[in-house]
Amino acid sequence: MVISPERLRMLEVIMKLSIDNASRALSKTLRTGAKITLSKIYMADFNEATEKMNTDTREMTGIIVNFKGNFGCKMLFMLPLEGSTILTDYYLRLPVGTTKEFNTDTESVSQELGNILASHISNTLVSDFDATLLPEPPQVHNDYAGIIFSSLLLEQGIYSDQLLLVETIFEICKTEIICYLFLLPELASLGKLLDAIGERK
Repeated sequence: MVISPERLRMLEVIMKLSIDNASRALSKTLRTGAKITLSKIYMADFNEATEKMNTDTREMTGIIVNFKGNFGCKMLFMLPLEGSTILTDYYLRLPVGTTKEFNTDTESVSQELGNILASHISNTLVSDFDATLLPEPPQVHNDYAGIIFSSLLLEQGIYSDQLLLVETIFEICKTEIICYLFLLPELASLGKLLDAIGERK
């Protein structure tokens, strides 16, 4: 699918709004300075994105959410393990550094992060563009970036050789953590969404 620069900018506005809303909700939940900001958004070739993930050797916590509805898509949010452990300490009101490895608490907190992101992405699309978008419970995995990206998304099924790539920066108490937010929409439903965006300019 070819997306014009104009419509890609519209998608960027929608994603920025979604991420800003999710960021405020997360900061309120943690009661601290947590912020997620959009870095850039673009259509990427699946093979190129896979190669990029394979060059990232950090251990990651991956959160995947399936959306059902008339705008079907999948979301994968990946953040470095040290980010998810810091997030766990803040969420459980523990001194930072208490959580040192991926455990059941980290998994639960990561699921909550997935719920916050998914709900605000779906709420933005539903309220502004009449999309039907129902997020399923998040799945959480801990592994290297390339393994999470390749194995999880291939197991879930890929609709196209392209994906919408949204790069984000996750900041907790002024510590920036580069992370990844992937949205893999069904191309048919993405086309309908873009048409709706064009009609409401």
